[in-house]
Amino acid sequence: MITLDLPKELEQLLDRFAKDLGVSKEEFALQAIRERIEDLDDLAVAEAALAADDGKRIPLADIMAEFGDDPDGNGSSLHAAE
Repeated sequence: MITLDLPKELEQLLDRFAKDLGVSKEEFALQAIRERIEDLDDLAVAEAALAADDGKRIPLADIMAEFGDDPDGNGSSLHAAE
């Protein structure tokens, strides 16, 4: 359980937006906190991935050759325009 003393202006904004969305102030605040925590977690994961990046890149043509929709390897695609 957490109790917060919000500045009056923030309390009024919280009340207004919660009413506009048809939710309680508690629901609105919980969702905002949840989204902010998830954003910070996503940012930490992205920063860790960037820090671990070795700079190696794979050309798209190589990826398509291995995983694309060209099962015969002849350059034709099931999705190519006729």
